[in-house]
Amino acid sequence: MATEMKAGADAGASGGTDNTDTSLNGEYRAGAGIYVNAQGEWTDPNGNVLRGEALMKAEANASAKYGVGYRNDNLYVQAVAEAKMRCEAAIKAEYESGHYTAGTELYAYAEVYAWAGGEANAGKDGCWFEGGAIAGAKAGAGNRTYYTNDALIPFAVTNDTSVSVGAQVGAKIGGGYQVPDWNKDSKPITIGGDVNIALIAGLKTGGTVTVDVDPVYDATNDYVVKPIQDNVVKPIQENVVKPIQENVVKPIQNNVVQPVKETVVKPIQDNVIKPIQNLNPWDNNNKKRKK
Repeated sequence: MATEMKAGADAGASGGTDNTDTSLNGEYRAGAGIYVNAQGEWTDPNGNVLRGEALMKAEANASAKYGVGYRNDNLYVQAVAEAKMRCEAAIKAEYESGHYTAGTELYAYAEVYAWAGGEANAGKDGCWFEGGAIAGAKAGAGNRTYYTNDALIPFAVTNDTSVSVGAQVGAKIGGGYQVPDWNKDSKPITIGGDVNIALIAGLKTGGTVTVDVDPVYDATNDYVVKPIQDNVVKPIQENVVKPIQENVVKPIQNNVVQPVKETVVKPIQDNVIKPIQNLNPWDNNNKKRKK
């Protein structure tokens, strides 16, 4: 049996642009948080492992990002602004036996939040979308669960569902599939979606299913993947992406991202991050300043 207790705080801010011949991108973010957790692990004589954890955390952050273009064989567009302050307490349990792992987490939280925007991607890394606008103050509770199996055909399933109540309104929806971290031996595909609806009472639910499709990929690559890249993705790059760069992204950058940076990100940086940095006992640089 092993047990451990941790506590810490972090704070930071970053921002900038990353533009190329085929894309325009920018992101600004600021955030601060503090947490305390205790965890334990028990192993039975058969090698099965049971893990438990209790966690409390508080965080405040804001971000604004935009982008449009064609990069690394992906066509994408995004413009999102977000700000939130959240306190959460959670209890987790996980059981590992052989090739499979199952876990569950119960959590309760209070949050003031705002999210607005949209993003979509189509290309080598998958096809997905997310969009909407939602904001308010709420308190709620939820349950996160997951199951993984790395046997002959590896797969994993996750779900996160919560209910809340408060002065909140709006909707946010997303879905699609992603194919991250592919290599010659492993090609996972993750399919999922999420819905967040609020009008006084709120419901948020989302889930994913991940399956490794490596055994069938090699047989279909030349007949499916390459023709799509040559006949669909490249023409879209020339006829859709460049006009969007001029007529959509630049106005978003000037009229949405920059105001959010000045009115949301900078106040959090000045009024939340810096005070926490000054009080953070885990910051070695702060210790040096106090000497």
